[in-house]
Amino acid sequence: MIDLHIHTTSSDGSEEPEEILKKAGQLGLEYISITDHDSIGAYQKLSRNNTRNLFKGKIIPGCEFTAVHNGKPIEILGYGIDLDIIEAAGIVSDEKFLQRENGYLKKLMEVCEDLNLTYSKELSIKGTKYFASQVLHSDLRKYPENEKYMGKDIWENLNAFYRTCVTNESSPFFLDQLKDCLSAGETAGLIKAAGGKAFLAHPYVYFETDYKEFLDSIVMLNVLDGIECYHSLHSADRTRYLLEYCREHNLYSSGGSDYHGRLKPTVNLGESIRGVKIPYDILAPWLPSNLI
Repeated sequence: MIDLHIHTTSSDGSEEPEEILKKAGQLGLEYISITDHDSIGAYQKLSRNNTRNLFKGKIIPGCEFTAVHNGKPIEILGYGIDLDIIEAAGIVSDEKFLQRENGYLKKLMEVCEDLNLTYSKELSIKGTKYFASQVLHSDLRKYPENEKYMGKDIWENLNAFYRTCVTNESSPFFLDQLKDCLSAGETAGLIKAAGGKAFLAHPYVYFETDYKEFLDSIVMLNVLDGIECYHSLHSADRTRYLLEYCREHNLYSSGGSDYHGRLKPTVNLGESIRGVKIPYDILAPWLPSNLI
């Protein structure tokens, strides 16, 4: 079994990479990939340890890159990447991340002030790689009086807040992130320049009205190697649809839990939806050679 979408404390996960390796070993996973948001910090931490003492399986070097498509942020997973090339490209800088997200957080707090929402005035992001939308959403939920202004779905669901408010031009919470992100084509090009393969992450996370049209619009760019079919927010029917879509369009398939630890407590390492393991068969046709 495999899990090719895992987050650690090097982005917005709650567990150190060493903890992830131990858990993966206990679960008997054969292949994993740590795919922190715009960060390869986990691999830098692991380079100081003997990973074989923690995990007997193989690690595929990976990263989840923020990109832009059709005017909205999306995520592209890069697998089998040369970590030195990615680091040299300068887009995975922790300093740049914190500067950008604290700027976003300041703007979101100004919106809260305008809307008379209750929030903690001292909010900031320090040392961790939590996104501004995550920090603010968590803080707003500390004050029950905010729920009536946000609506039940947005109140309960961080992804709904991000996809329908922060990336929605008609929302007062909208953030213009396009200037800070590469296009889908540029991101895929960077991944391939680093010897890797580019996969569209979790297509059904994006709150699209027509998912086939969305998939077609990015696949027709001819920059993707594959699509993440197995994911903790993909139903069994949607997973089957994506697997068939990949077969029809000669694309590779991938899958992962999108494990974050405490941030997503219902998501289990090594599973897509609960009880469903992610099969090695989807990895076999494109297994990279530069394994850790």
